Amino acid sequence: MNTDLGQFASQYHGTLVFPKLEGEIAPRMMHDGVEVLNWSINNYLGLCNHPEIRKVDAAAAAQWGLGAPMGSRLMSGQTKYHEEFEGRVASFMQKEDAFLLNFGYQGCVSIVHSLTDRKDVIVYDQLSHACIIDGMNLSMAKRFVFAHNDMEQLENRLKKAQ
Repeated sequence: MNTDLGQFASQYHGTLVFPKLEGEIAPRMMHDGVEVLNWSINNYLGLCNHPEIRKVDAAAAAQWGLGAPMGSRLMSGQTKYHEEFEGRVASFMQKEDAFLLNFGYQGCVSIVHSLTDRKDVIVYDQLSHACIIDGMNLSMAKRFVFAHNDMEQLENRLKKAQ
């Protein structure tokens, strides 16, 4: 192995494939000495480290185990607890019923499809999450993609979308 390549590989082992994030799991973390936004975790609001959330989470883990809520209902099935929670939310919202999606993937797939029809246009970044792409694939809306973070191309696509 080339010595320079070997030194590079040992110094940056995994970071090209698996970026090393440091600090408390939060919407902002450190990567290679730079603060970055972390959108790859289910902590967009930064509440997972809030003391009250941690307390409730620990109590739930003690009562239900670490496997709850079993994953996506689409894959794992429905329980009476799902139905009870939806009933409580519907009552709180003063609605006849509620249907909740416990994972972002389901929510994004459902919402993109639900909010658009063939008269709509979606302009999206080519690196949009798979759940957004899958939601668009279910939609009849016309789509325009732009290169990741290319604001000039985004502006052109927005003009074309009009």
